[in-house]
Amino acid sequence: MLRMDALALPPSLCKCFDTVVMNPPFGTKHNKGIDMKFLRAGLELSTTAVYSLHKTSTREHILKVCNDWGVKAQVVAELRYDIPATYKHHKKRSVDIEVDFYRFEPANK
Repeated sequence: MLRMDALALPPSLCKCFDTVVMNPPFGTKHNKGIDMKFLRAGLELSTTAVYSLHKTSTREHILKVCNDWGVKAQVVAELRYDIPATYKHHKKRSVDIEVDFYRFEPANK
């Protein structure tokens, strides 16, 4: 297990892992696009595959970006994810959202 800032990876870690499994921030509202930055980092680390959760509502965008990157992307499962309220501004006790579980294969595999 690697615990560090995924957006500041040292070059020495590139292609050091066969498989990366991650649950990145979803990249909505105040951190738009952060999920794709995490995915890019995961692809830099992996030689074989990255498995990652992303909101189903972003599927079209993710598939387009991966195509542009030359990355093979496949939705391997459609899931529901319950997110509990964690901040004062959250109005509901929890929110159930649809998520896709992807397998990504790096372009330079």
